[in-house]
Amino acid sequence: MLQALQIVIPCMLLLMVSGAGAQTAEPTVKKLASPADPLKKAELIGKVTTGGMLFQLELEGSEEMWALMGNPPIWGKHAPRKDERYHVEFKLTDPNSKTRIPYANITFTAVNRDNNKKIELHLPPMWGSTGLHYSANSALAGDGAYAATVTVDVPTFQREFKDRDLWAKSVSARFHFRLEDSKLTEVSQDK
Repeated sequence: MLQALQIVIPCMLLLMVSGAGAQTAEPTVKKLASPADPLKKAELIGKVTTGGMLFQLELEGSEEMWALMGNPPIWGKHAPRKDERYHVEFKLTDPNSKTRIPYANITFTAVNRDNNKKIELHLPPMWGSTGLHYSANSALAGDGAYAATVTVDVPTFQREFKDRDLWAKSVSARFHFRLEDSKLTEVSQDK
């Protein structure tokens, strides 16, 4: 029994430490031919397929949202704060059915490698002109090169029994982008 525990416990610890499944390689950097202004129109940061899901990260100008706010929560207009210039938008899609995946808890973390400032955003679900997506307004952390990670927790909807293992663990993907004078000059090469 002791011998079995000596094998099982290290394996369990390895699983716990490894955390979420992830696209572990650093994203390939794609230099844009000319700077793109995300404040004028939505710009693609990158697309990655991992964990049986298509991750699509975009950046655009901040926007007003109709949202539940306060405690107790009531519906109201959320206007961007003065420093919230950007709207981080994330689309999560099943590549087989081409359907957007609902009921997921999404976290966006980005480190500006030039000034070492870090931001972390919870991206709640949102409905808009592009359909269901996850998003939040943000100031980001100034100009510079960003290493970003989007983490998707297990979606909380029922599945047919045959699909019980579909999206059954948290998954992360990495992205790269560079802002210069608030314009994108580098993004991730799609994978």
